[in-house]
Amino acid sequence: MFQFKDKTVFIISPERWGAMKVSKHHYALQLAAMNCNVFFIQPPDLNVSGITVSSCNESQNIRLLSYKPIFRGRRFLPHFIFSFLLKWQVKNILKKTITKPDVIFCFQGYLFENLQWFGAGITIFFAADQFYYRHLPPEVVSADLLLSVSNTITEKLKSSGKNVYELGHGLQPIFVRNAEELLKTNNEEEPPKNIIVGYTGNLRMQALDRQTMRDVINANLEVTFIFWGSYKLNDLNLGGVHDDESDTFIRFLEEKENVQLRGVVDSSNLLQEIKICNMFWICWKIGINSLWDGSNSHKILEYMATGKPVVAHCVSSYKNTDLLYMLQHKENTGYEQLFANTLQVVRHGEPQYLIRQRLYAAAQNSYSSKLKTIELIAQQHGKEN
Repeated sequence: MFQFKDKTVFIISPERWGAMKVSKHHYALQLAAMNCNVFFIQPPDLNVSGITVSSCNESQNIRLLSYKPIFRGRRFLPHFIFSFLLKWQVKNILKKTITKPDVIFCFQGYLFENLQWFGAGITIFFAADQFYYRHLPPEVVSADLLLSVSNTITEKLKSSGKNVYELGHGLQPIFVRNAEELLKTNNEEEPPKNIIVGYTGNLRMQALDRQTMRDVINANLEVTFIFWGSYKLNDLNLGGVHDDESDTFIRFLEEKENVQLRGVVDSSNLLQEIKICNMFWICWKIGINSLWDGSNSHKILEYMATGKPVVAHCVSSYKNTDLLYMLQHKENTGYEQLFANTLQVVRHGEPQYLIRQRLYAAAQNSYSSKLKTIELIAQQHGKEN
């Protein structure tokens, strides 16, 4: 029977360790809490010398591994030379860690290519983001388990001919606890007189449907819109665009009397601050490129952990559920009317069962529950301790 407890786990991440946490960091923290020995392999870094392993101040069970690639210009190399150098890179990493992993958690495709080179007992390719290229990451071939966070990613991975398991996004512990606590109450509140609508996330991300968001804000001047997240150029955490469209949108938000920009806050403060909201929204342009198909977003679970309603573009992974007030088509035509209809629901008070459905869904998506599910999947594939 396979269990993660007490294992040595390598996590291959496309993001470095820092104050801003996404799923890769939260899985590392949860595995560390299960007494796993976690090596968090950060993206290649030309500024480091060789391979370094450093401690993590958030957990004594996590070590951060940084490395300088031993070669550059892979597209100019014959494949057999490239493959040899890549395997040598893995060998040097293993020499530095002085231990082979029991488990590989690979969140980064198109990097090491053959996960079997690490010699782990079980290799997991976890597609938490859309793919950069049309072809599947080569890591898919060597992985024992394929996991994804959305239905569209699942369909892409199925083209490999292997079994794929859709886990969806995870929810960090502080939000899970909030949902669990609210489930213990009756959640009955008086309908609000003054409505506050919340949004969390990078305001310079490419996917935002800024024109629709602008129209909604202009059409609801009696509503207060609060935005939490990066918007200043020196404040971007996970990237973002700096162009006329985004600059104009930020200026628009700064000038509107019914808009507040709160900037970046940490998770604990964010949860406390968003509790003042009566509803939330997410509005993306679907299919703007291969990385933004709108099929899922981790912020939706954070919204639902408050029990409050969420207005959304077509989020395909949530189709056939009552969890969102959502458009059913990819175009955002009708979003403004959907928003107005949801406002009326909030003004009159929502049915309790809808609130509790959202809270329950949030509580069921903790990272600890995700790892339990992965353990069960591994057992189905004959993986043992």
